[in-house]
Amino acid sequence: MTAGTVVKNVSDARSKYRDVAELERVFDSTFEVWARGEDGVFSSALEEQHEQVPTNELAKRCEQAYLQGEPGAYPCETGQCLLVVPIRIEDGADWLATTQVTTDSPNLALQLVKATLSDLASRKEVEQLQQESSVYLQQLSEDLEELVFLRSMADRLALGGLSLRSENLMPHVLPQLGEAASVEELHFVDRRGGGKHYIAESWKADDGQGGVDLDVIEKLVAQYCETTVDQPTVRNHFQQSSEGRLYPGVREFALVSVSTSMATLGWLVAINRRLPLRQRHHDPIWKLNENELGSCEASLISTTAAMLASHAHNVALFEERESLLISVVRTLVSAIESRDPYTCGHSERVARYGRRLAREIGFDEESCERLYMTGLLHDIGKIGLSDLVLKKTGPLTEEEFAEIKKHPDLGWAILRELESMEYVLPGVLHHHERHDGKGYPDGLVGQEAPLEGRLLAVVDAFDAMTSDRPYRSSMPLEKAFSILQEGAGSQWDAEIVEAFLKITPDIVRIRESYRRPPLPVRKPKVVESVQPVLENDSDQSIPEFLPS
Repeated sequence: MTAGTVVKNVSDARSKYRDVAELERVFDSTFEVWARGEDGVFSSALEEQHEQVPTNELAKRCEQAYLQGEPGAYPCETGQCLLVVPIRIEDGADWLATTQVTTDSPNLALQLVKATLSDLASRKEVEQLQQESSVYLQQLSEDLEELVFLRSMADRLALGGLSLRSENLMPHVLPQLGEAASVEELHFVDRRGGGKHYIAESWKADDGQGGVDLDVIEKLVAQYCETTVDQPTVRNHFQQSSEGRLYPGVREFALVSVSTSMATLGWLVAINRRLPLRQRHHDPIWKLNENELGSCEASLISTTAAMLASHAHNVALFEERESLLISVVRTLVSAIESRDPYTCGHSERVARYGRRLAREIGFDEESCERLYMTGLLHDIGKIGLSDLVLKKTGPLTEEEFAEIKKHPDLGWAILRELESMEYVLPGVLHHHERHDGKGYPDGLVGQEAPLEGRLLAVVDAFDAMTSDRPYRSSMPLEKAFSILQEGAGSQWDAEIVEAFLKITPDIVRIRESYRRPPLPVRKPKVVESVQPVLENDSDQSIPEFLPS
């Protein structure tokens, strides 16, 4: 510090520089504070004493203590002692604090000065360590919160399974991620066909400001989305930059791509660092990056984006597989029904009736769709029966009926190797069981038969009664409903029949609205005849080796 640099007032020096204040408390004496200029001249470091200069003797003692870097105690007159103490100030300047104390033992006074400075240094170190521990504990707490968030994300994805799509996840993910990353607002910008994008979901902190307009967010993504291909884009102090003025309210932002190896699904956009009051620091050392989005926040958002992208990719693969599976199933059903025009559409109607009935008796949506698939495949075993039996117009002999009774087992045998279709086996195998045990293939009684089989037994019988068959015409709906009611408790499960009769309007609507799509007709390829081209066009004669 130069001689001309001074502290404005004594109270400021006493409060800001604890060494001086502590010495004054211990010795119950006012210390004068001196600054050594570049020219080696000492002058008062306090504005109120700025005109004061040390005496020659005092200046000599100050220079001596300054060079040695150690406090000194010098006898002055009887019972008096001059204390000169080098002080290292926080801004790096070297000061000297001096006072006269009454003592007969200068050495004892010097030891007290050293003990005071040592004690003060120890307290400063403890306070520094406490502050560092507090910061590290806070960081540990934040890291733990991030781990808890990521664990909850993983659990949610695991529990939701492949049926949980990204749009269903975002309302739950954004609030937790926004809190964990300590940002004021977080947006998921979805990407549509043609490279366009729109804000699909947004979250704003309760204690945040008014928020950034959505059109500003879209504009921000359009400007910087190309920079997120390889890594997140993070811009701090953005509002102070020239381009930042084009985006009102955006002080800092982090933009992370939600991408798979095949495509970009969208972007996560974090806007403005948010720090709860309990986490704010007053020490400038710890406030350096307090209002910045750093690697921790970017890493957390990137990890979340990777999890979302991976899940979306798995969902797409699952849906593609399911679509392929359904196509194969429909092909198999068409192969069966093409053998018998009287049963065309039977499996589809049974599947639709079954799904509606399943919903009525309390199946969840996934179980309803599984029941629908079981209905499509319930007669798959008939592919192994002879046309003579399937298309016979008269009564069946015992041997022919025995062959018909094989189709549940044949269906089970055909499908049992498909692990992903294992859930259809109970319904395929047992849809001809009777409640009184007189059904087939196993003669199960009551609830010994699986629920899927008992449910399909009702809707299968209803469609059979209300459809034309080679040996009879379809019966009226009222009669079919009446037969089901009469057979409740003997041939069919009474509770399932009761639930079926409750939804008769829906059953009738399904029956009347169903139209089996026609099989596609291939157009034959027209092959144009090609005349031979002779080398000599002028010669129209046909060579002898060509047939005339």
